[in-house]
Amino acid sequence: MLSFGIILVAGAVLLLAAILWSRELLMALPFVVTLNGIPLPIGGSQVRVDQLIACVLVVPLVASVLVGKRRLRMDAISWWLIALFSMNLLASALNSPTRAYSFAQCANLASAWIIYVLVVNFLDTREELERFFERCLWGALIASCIGVGAFLLSIVGLGIGGAEVSASAAQLLTRPYGAYGTMVEPNIFGSFMGSMLVLAVVLLAVSPRVASSSLSLRLLRWTTALCAVGLVLSFTRTAWLGSMIALVCAALFSRRSLGVRATRILAAPLIGVVIVVVLLFLPGIGGTFLRFKLGNLVNIESPTAVLRLMTYALALEQTLRHPIIGLGTFSFAPLLAEGNDFARFEGWRGLWIGNYLLLALHDTGVIGLALWLGMIWTIISRGVRAMRDASEEQPVLAARTLGLIAAIVCLLVAYLATTGFSLGYPWMLIGLLGAHVRLARTRDAIPDSMTVEPLTSPSPAGAT
Repeated sequence: MLSFGIILVAGAVLLLAAILWSRELLMALPFVVTLNGIPLPIGGSQVRVDQLIACVLVVPLVASVLVGKRRLRMDAISWWLIALFSMNLLASALNSPTRAYSFAQCANLASAWIIYVLVVNFLDTREELERFFERCLWGALIASCIGVGAFLLSIVGLGIGGAEVSASAAQLLTRPYGAYGTMVEPNIFGSFMGSMLVLAVVLLAVSPRVASSSLSLRLLRWTTALCAVGLVLSFTRTAWLGSMIALVCAALFSRRSLGVRATRILAAPLIGVVIVVVLLFLPGIGGTFLRFKLGNLVNIESPTAVLRLMTYALALEQTLRHPIIGLGTFSFAPLLAEGNDFARFEGWRGLWIGNYLLLALHDTGVIGLALWLGMIWTIISRGVRAMRDASEEQPVLAARTLGLIAAIVCLLVAYLATTGFSLGYPWMLIGLLGAHVRLARTRDAIPDSMTVEPLTSPSPAGAT
């Protein structure tokens, strides 16, 4: 009874804060999305701070819409998300072996996906977009410092958490080895580092004078360097591959749409190459494990790859029971338990499908997978069109849109071996892209203080 009262009081305080300081709470999202590995225990559940803030921010958004102070913006991505949420509810109601658990996970997904709607709706002025964008870079910089610092402290025997450097993790693969800071695990940390590294690299390459002050340029350089270190020390191969593929895609698009040489983008990753070369010669477990990871970068016969393939095979076998509608949200672990209380098994949280496409197929069937693919296509295609539309009159906006597209591509590749779409930070980045897409349709999306010196001369043929 006492805990219930505490929850009510805390909820009332949060709602009051959301009404009075909704802008401040929104601007805190770039920092709190990196705290997904430090949930709050509320009512016997583990609640992530960013998703809790997102839920309470729905109140002032709905209130402002009802009183006519703002118009609710529901773009194509928002409708895709509604369709996906409805499909999760339907599959869970019809086929989940543990409906209460699946419905709870549907609520968990909704609390993360709503971040997209909040970002698109609340970032309605160019000043707020600038402020939020810069805070995203600061959030990544701080998260990388925490993760790298935790790894270095653990290596010298002063472990305070935030990194896994044990011999059993590296040799027996009992736990993911590497830095993770305040995030859930190294795979999630590495995916976030990769996406923010790609974003910073693209901005530095396409528009090196992205701000009128040296602070923003310095921030981009520090973000690039520290996210590169964090990416390497996460020991996450798919995040490495995702970063490389995303940068190649960005280089191709920048050449075609912005008239920038591809080498401007592809030269920046040399920083990461230097870091990797240095770390390859490190003695001890860390250096050995890094050499193992690089040596098996695309080896499907490596121990971790074999384990993932076994999980995928089990997931596909389960999917055949209900291939059209699916088996319900996060039903993989309950189905493996075959009617037993799966939460009592040691390590049950590790029973999950580490591939967002296969997860969609398993949980929501062919229909849900088609919805996911449609949404991904819409996200990327809208971004590319907005980048091309803004390339001539709004070069800064075009560069940022390209950087955000590349960051999302990095996540799409990295999440083929994990899944982070139930967390807040991917939807913050996708929402930021959505806000840029909307502002690309206006001529004054970027203030005069954020103009860019052109990278190309006004001569014809777009020579660089």
